[in-house]
Amino acid sequence: MPEDSRPDTGVRSEPATAEVGSDRPLAPRWQRVVSSRWLYKTIFLLYFIFAVVQLLRFEKWARGSGPYVPRPESVAGMLPIGHFTSFFAWVRGGGWDMLLPAGLVIILMSLAVSLAFKRGFCGWICPVGTVWELFAALGRRLFGRNVRIPRWLDLAGRGFRYLLASLFMFALMVVPLSEAVGFRQLPYMWTADLKIVHLMAQPSWLAVAGLAAVLSVLFGPVWCRYLCPLGGLYSSVGAASPCAVSRDAEICIHCGRCAQVCHAFVDPSKVSRVHAPECDGCMDCVKECPVDGCLEAKAFSRVRIAPWVWPLLVIGLWLIIFGFASATGNWTSHIPPEQYRQVIQAGILEQRTQGFLE
Repeated sequence: MPEDSRPDTGVRSEPATAEVGSDRPLAPRWQRVVSSRWLYKTIFLLYFIFAVVQLLRFEKWARGSGPYVPRPESVAGMLPIGHFTSFFAWVRGGGWDMLLPAGLVIILMSLAVSLAFKRGFCGWICPVGTVWELFAALGRRLFGRNVRIPRWLDLAGRGFRYLLASLFMFALMVVPLSEAVGFRQLPYMWTADLKIVHLMAQPSWLAVAGLAAVLSVLFGPVWCRYLCPLGGLYSSVGAASPCAVSRDAEICIHCGRCAQVCHAFVDPSKVSRVHAPECDGCMDCVKECPVDGCLEAKAFSRVRIAPWVWPLLVIGLWLIIFGFASATGNWTSHIPPEQYRQVIQAGILEQRTQGFLE
């Protein structure tokens, strides 16, 4: 098909002003906004912070020192061990968790997005990953780039992450079904998210977080790349995604720009299709490539996905699953607020952040 007869499906069809150092026209402003990964990651990060604040306000109400606010369900994402235990219990026939269903829904959303769109949860949604990526971006701003560690050490670090993920999942899968189902009934499980928030305010945790921040400034998001067991799981799932970046070797000019902008240290110029598990579908390489049609995101190596469409698909799938869960009563906790209040006042939680919102 002649070049000028292809359908208008993405950024390459707009005859805008040429970008400096590029042979390809700029995308319209609205497409650049829609395809901005930092836009979505910032929104999810701010919402996560808001949910944590709401959780602390809910605790204040439960302790009798503040007005009532609904307990946010999205904080279930802070308790991966407990909810993955419940998830594997469900897979093994233990039934759906109706007390805290949001945790299972978040796991299903993360797995679905990662399988469909190359670890899309890590790349476009995860608020924890956003924090470490911000420090990595600060390092690139200060020093021009993040330091690349020796290849053997990088491989060992990534291998350690997959080892952690394997041990993590195996340990949860072998929990006896009766114990896994019973864990859902424990008040400890109901309030573990608050325990984690309080833990995050401790000097020891802040010191570890500070060290991770410094290392991320120097070497990129070290937690996401070398330590996060969930990142290892989602990377493994994402490697099987039918959607990935493809390269046309015949027109590639080997300029190296795609590798330079890749925050995951992947080099698309050396492969025909990016299967690397580290790829999170950020689309930076596609948008940076100066040759029209050389790098393109495709589904099943055939259907082109424009860079501004990709995030809409990622976020859209996330919201569709969330909407279905909400509409069917599988998102909101079935534990009455008064029961939460009794558990908190019984002293199951230690007060760690007294006066946080005063």
